[in-house]
Amino acid sequence: MKNIEDSESDVLQDLIPELQERVISLDLERMSMALKAMGEPCKSIPAIQIVGTNGKGSIASFLKSSLQYLGIKAGITTSPHLVSWRERVCVDGELITLNEFRNRLIALKPLSHKYRLTPFELIIALALDHFRLKKVELLVLEVGLGGRLDATTAHPFRPIIAMSGIGLDHCEHLGNTIEEIAKEKASVIEPKSIVISANQHPKVEEILRSMTAKQNASIHFVEPLSEEWKLGLNGEIQKQNAAVAI
Repeated sequence: MKNIEDSESDVLQDLIPELQERVISLDLERMSMALKAMGEPCKSIPAIQIVGTNGKGSIASFLKSSLQYLGIKAGITTSPHLVSWRERVCVDGELITLNEFRNRLIALKPLSHKYRLTPFELIIALALDHFRLKKVELLVLEVGLGGRLDATTAHPFRPIIAMSGIGLDHCEHLGNTIEEIAKEKASVIEPKSIVISANQHPKVEEILRSMTAKQNASIHFVEPLSEEWKLGLNGEIQKQNAAVAI
């Protein structure tokens, strides 16, 4: 019996090679133009944008479960995926179907070529288009890389920023020091937004506080949950991630 990945590859055989190219091109202009050409899907839908180095996926997972339990119809896009590309596009706890995924890839192919979208940018565009069709109430957008020039930052309505722990990552793109990387990630903070952050390195905390003050935003640093909490994900770090999600 074929596994999910093999079956999906069969259906997406003419599209998967393009998706599997490991292209990183940090530039918001292409993504912004593409979304405008699409009619700016979900423009008025508020988003929780998840930024950081480690723990973004866990925060997204906790949020997905919590929002579904609360009956809030949320569109959630995450990166990377474990088995299926469809994991990156989820509404109300359900993955986009394989047929929907393929049809949207085909429909967006001309636009993707016109604006030279990277695979990650294409999936974000696809997700927002899918979320528009499904009439979601809230978005959860996990940043792929960095923040300032990440495709998710092209979404214009991000009143809440969930900040996981920030450390050294993707130094070739974001900078060689924790301060440089923190500035790239802190740049997603919108005017008057609310930032919920995990405990951070003192230098990172200083940068986050400075950016929130500059943007007239507010920031709340949360402590890890107590040992009384039993979570679906193991590890002490998950108590910090869950605290941010809560």
